[in-house]
Amino acid sequence: MEVIGIIIGVIGIIVGIYPYYRSKYILRPELTIEITSKGGLSAPRGLSSKNVLNSEGNIDGNNAIRIFELTWRFKVTITNNSDLTAFYPELEFNPTGSKFRIDKINRLKPIKPSESLELLGEFNKYEEVEGKNRTDVGKAPPNEFSELELLLGYENSKKRRFYTLFDFNESEKKNKFLNKKPKDYRNN
Repeated sequence: MEVIGIIIGVIGIIVGIYPYYRSKYILRPELTIEITSKGGLSAPRGLSSKNVLNSEGNIDGNNAIRIFELTWRFKVTITNNSDLTAFYPELEFNPTGSKFRIDKINRLKPIKPSESLELLGEFNKYEEVEGKNRTDVGKAPPNEFSELELLLGYENSKKRRFYTLFDFNESEKKNKFLNKKPKDYRNN
């Protein structure tokens, strides 16, 4: 009879603890990241020092090597695809990748269920080529986008931190939902 009482007591404790454990460690907001192009521009910034003077001491303007500033603009959309509010959102870049500029997230503004947040971003680089060979920024993202990873951290209402890792390099541009911060990002 005592054994049955102990088993019932243990079951009662487990049943009482499970809702708390579930709400703290299992239930999580599910934030996704999507990146879409917003166009770009290629602006001439002057002549390159790589140009060779002709016999008259001039540079042939038609075949001159010029410096171009290339700018790719994009939109980062963060969407809460759950019925739980995400608190203290924070966005980080891959620490070993190229540097992109993206609007800051207001860390103190929660992302409510079914709500989306749009951030504008851009990536700049320079190239030295003849005008006819300059990169068309409207066709495709630059090679540096293959290094683009974004880590989005956020908390549930019980202060448990969760993460979404967006990898632009993958063919499907996947969102991976993580319970721990990846090792590459821990020292930042």
